[in-house]
Amino acid sequence: MEFVSAGEVVVEIGSPRNSLRRSNEDKGRDGRPSRAMIGRSNEPALSASHGLLLVAVGLSSLMSSMQGSALNAILPFVARSLEVDLPTIQWVVLVYLIVSSGLLPAFGRLGDMMGQRRLFLTGFAVFIIGSVLSSLAPSVLWLIAARTVQAVGSGMITTSGTPLITKTLPATHRGRGLSAQIFMVYCGLSAGPGVGGVLADTLGWRWVFLVNVPVGLLAAAIALVAIPNDEGAPSTQGFDVGGALTFMAGLAAFFLLLGGGRRQDWPSGGSEALLGITLVSATAFVILELSRHEPMLDLRLFKSRFFSAATSSAMINYTGYSATIFLVPFYLVNGLGYDATSAGTLITAMPVTMMFFAPFSGWLSDKFGPRLPTSVGMGLLSGGIYLMSRLGSAPSVMDIVPRLMLAGMGLGLFSSANGSAILGSVPREVQGVANGVVSIARQLGMMLGVAIATAVFSARYPLYTGLGEATATSAAARDAFFLAAAIALLGVFTSLVRGKPGGDHS
Repeated sequence: MEFVSAGEVVVEIGSPRNSLRRSNEDKGRDGRPSRAMIGRSNEPALSASHGLLLVAVGLSSLMSSMQGSALNAILPFVARSLEVDLPTIQWVVLVYLIVSSGLLPAFGRLGDMMGQRRLFLTGFAVFIIGSVLSSLAPSVLWLIAARTVQAVGSGMITTSGTPLITKTLPATHRGRGLSAQIFMVYCGLSAGPGVGGVLADTLGWRWVFLVNVPVGLLAAAIALVAIPNDEGAPSTQGFDVGGALTFMAGLAAFFLLLGGGRRQDWPSGGSEALLGITLVSATAFVILELSRHEPMLDLRLFKSRFFSAATSSAMINYTGYSATIFLVPFYLVNGLGYDATSAGTLITAMPVTMMFFAPFSGWLSDKFGPRLPTSVGMGLLSGGIYLMSRLGSAPSVMDIVPRLMLAGMGLGLFSSANGSAILGSVPREVQGVANGVVSIARQLGMMLGVAIATAVFSARYPLYTGLGEATATSAAARDAFFLAAAIALLGVFTSLVRGKPGGDHS
């Protein structure tokens, strides 16, 4: 899989082609180990401090990914407890994505300047404070503000975790270290809905945030012992403050306009003002990014047809996925009457299936190229979501689970192949920049998915209110699933027309 909700890590794992190449290099003409192989056998093994570092970074990845997936699964209960509607509760998710995507590039630069260890530990402190504040929220505005604090801490943790692995571990163990980090992300995404449901049913939804406190303190304590001090280096390039501010201001205004700009309780001229802020911010952002030597978002990369199509596919993929995964809990809880534990367990079908099919995606990409797994994956994702829109009024578990698994299969086939293809299409010296661009595109897709699903649901729900709340919720959710399926279907087209990369830089 090529993502986590805030701060993605993209690594090609288990490529048969690369494995075969290494295997042949390890043997001489007579079949005996080559000098390169003999040299590698004398390279340092992992020390105890290296192992503890992996535990600390792994726990941080588990905590961050599980927080996002667990919270999403219990959002209906949070909305019910705080007495707010769907257009309002969506901001608990949106504000996290907006802040994290806007600050990730700045935190990457900050880690180089102040040292990754210091940024990593500071991130834990901020994230734990945000978690405690979230658990104490008496209102949705408090919760949104606390989630902003959480997003800042999460951004610090995720941007420093990967560099700590690559800078601290011996070269021969870095790939396995990054693989372990990604595995913990998978575990968090898969376990989060079930864990969140159980906590909400037994202790209350606030414990979904409080559980971060012991996990975060444990990881921070291990990091204090295991991670060596690293001195930051002064940077000749400042932060792209203008880019980050215009990016976040434009997104906030756009999603306010999309999600609530037409509400009757808005002040006169509110929609026009939001539209103006969106357009001005977008224009200023493009001008600033094109004029900077090291921009937050390097728009010049989009001159490549392959990069543009593959990045667009990633954004479309996450739009369809996040629209579905955001609405499924409301569909199950408010529409079908499931409790939190049952709903969370059902939702797990999608990320678990995705986890199992992601490695197969890399093999298909190596053998046939990225077009096959990405286009087929987007088709399966669209098909699974479409079948969700065709569910009857009282579907059984066996009606729902196969549809979620089909969508998860599509996600798994698409993500790894698309991520490795993007990084392989650009020169090594700009792969970090390209990964940052793709990460922001994914975040944009996730935001769009949540906002579009909310807008469609809110527009369609009043049409069904005469049928009762549960029936109206189910019908409006199915309408939103239908649009999400149509959006995902666009990804089949962008995956097929991507052309060929300019060169193999993988």
